[in-house]
Amino acid sequence: MDDSSGLSPRAVRFLRLAAERTSVDLSSWPTTDELGSLLSRLPDVDAQETLTLFRRAADRYGGLRYRSRAWSFEETVTFVLCPWAAADYGLEDQDAMADLIEHDVAHPYEVWLRGDGSVVYCFTGPHSAPIVPVFPGIDAMLEAEALYQECATWISVSIDDAPGLAAVEAHAVHLTPILEACGYTERWWEQVGFRLHIWKTFATVFPGSNARWAMWARNRSGELAARSFLTQARAQLPRLVM
Repeated sequence: MDDSSGLSPRAVRFLRLAAERTSVDLSSWPTTDELGSLLSRLPDVDAQETLTLFRRAADRYGGLRYRSRAWSFEETVTFVLCPWAAADYGLEDQDAMADLIEHDVAHPYEVWLRGDGSVVYCFTGPHSAPIVPVFPGIDAMLEAEALYQECATWISVSIDDAPGLAAVEAHAVHLTPILEACGYTERWWEQVGFRLHIWKTFATVFPGSNARWAMWARNRSGELAARSFLTQARAQLPRLVM
């Protein structure tokens, strides 16, 4: 991006190494008058403030493309930033929306930017589904992607008879959260030499799906520390079921 302010050095490094900037086609954007008129009909939406947010997002992120390693994609994604036209809204919609991510693999969900700046996912199948807030902003989404990319080069940590999600999540209070990459349905923690990731996105977007967790270690000593963490988490299981 031309402007990387607000991003961590890790995220800036990821974008410089793995991302490219493609041209952006704004021909499908509603005009300012059309968008302003549309947004003025949505309850409790400040049309001018939302227009400004969408324009700034398009300038900052529009055309950004990279090969994703995130569990949501694992494919090439492109930031398209296209505000919805009137025909895209249903009678029940109350928030301003813009398409955010274009992705090629046949995942049956969409990724949108909401007028408050949050990134939301929604299942697009035949059944009614909730709009699920996943990240508080686009920068958090990029920070999480940078962690995925970095962890891909680390050691994947597992142990026999690993504790379940509840035990791992409860024991995560002993770790340091990586706040810049945390969202509403996924969180990251770290300790010297290893990282923990808990991902509830699909479990929220697709009720009945399972949440996921994983750990990665930077080196052998980090792997030993991570295994010790998991062993301690497993030892807490009796307390969790009492």
